[in-house]
Amino acid sequence: MHRAPKATFSKSEIAMMHIRPPQSPPDVSLRLPSSKSIANRLLLMNYLAGEAPERLKPGSDDYLLMQKMILQLGQGTDNTVFDAGDAGTVFRFMAALLSITGGRHLLTGSQRMQQRPCAPLVDALRMLGAEIQYTGRQGFPPLMIEGKKLNGGRVDVDASVSSQFISALMMVAPEMENGIEIHLKGNVVSRSYIELTAGLMVRQGARVQMRLPVIRVDKGSYRISNAPAESDWSAAAFWMQLVALMPGSNIRIGGLNPESLQGDRVAVDLFRNLGVDSHFSGDMLTLTNAGNPVPFLEYDFNSCPDLLPAVAVACAGLGTGARFTGLSTLHIKESDRIQAVISGLLKLGYRAVSPCTGRLEILSGQNPVKGGVVSASGDHRIAMAFAMLALRTGSVILDTPAVVAKSYPEFWDDLRKAGFILTGG
Repeated sequence: MHRAPKATFSKSEIAMMHIRPPQSPPDVSLRLPSSKSIANRLLLMNYLAGEAPERLKPGSDDYLLMQKMILQLGQGTDNTVFDAGDAGTVFRFMAALLSITGGRHLLTGSQRMQQRPCAPLVDALRMLGAEIQYTGRQGFPPLMIEGKKLNGGRVDVDASVSSQFISALMMVAPEMENGIEIHLKGNVVSRSYIELTAGLMVRQGARVQMRLPVIRVDKGSYRISNAPAESDWSAAAFWMQLVALMPGSNIRIGGLNPESLQGDRVAVDLFRNLGVDSHFSGDMLTLTNAGNPVPFLEYDFNSCPDLLPAVAVACAGLGTGARFTGLSTLHIKESDRIQAVISGLLKLGYRAVSPCTGRLEILSGQNPVKGGVVSASGDHRIAMAFAMLALRTGSVILDTPAVVAKSYPEFWDDLRKAGFILTGG
């Protein structure tokens, strides 16, 4: 039997991807990659517990990078360079870990990473006694870190920039003599990810008390309790987007946990507004199109900003007007995701605006064009969201398809399983 060639790309490839929709609604079973949010947190906790990192398959670029850096740190070499590339989670978690690990470390990243602020985390670590210097622009990577034992204690943290700053501090707190008492200042963004961190830490033996805006983590040690790998709810959102845009589709996804600590499980509720019915049988989630999407959707994404690209592009394709808030963190992701969504939609004939920082509006009325070229803006979630819009435009040409490897290396292979026609060029 003839097999279509795999749609896997090396990071160096810059070829365009021409995406055409399936000729009939897909009926397919999939297993999504493991949650990198969970996997990267467990890597750090495993290291502090003295456990060797385990490789999850398929491994996202972010997970493999975090694993590589943990192994590098375990070699105990001084004057070592740690390059986090464009992985914000990896950079922030490693900044905290390197601060409590003896030696002199240079932590850097890609050009885009060096545009993403890290001052709230650095300020907090310095308040706890860490020795960190900026080697370039103040408030931004790279960092020179002199790792040492920290006493811990009270620390105030600006929680309005990134929840990963909070998670990083929480996870290294058991190693500090006095633990940590974190007082969150400002609007707390992506709260669900802080709750994910706390939940995983408790499962691994740490003592955590959350009474926001205060988080207390006691001195202690991790006792690793290995649990089955859990699929990524963030990745599931793109298949909900497919079902919303193509009636008659029947998508089955294995490995998801309906009681997951992952905040993005709210995708089930969000996409119900767009006509997607979700039904669990064991760990198998079945997605079908129930029709009747709402004419207008209003939602605050403060706790689940990673879902914005899939939901916004789905709304545009359905002709559903929308007003989305709680998006301030999206300006400093792998791309400015709000502008990337607006730019891509405009190129395909849709209308969207951002009337102020952290807000996006999808306007009703549309005149989609076929075969438009959309830039992924170096962002995996933008690439996956616009690939699905081919279901309404008839065709999408997307640049830098390899960026999906950051979180979902098998995305293009799974898209082919669903009947999409993918050609390079």
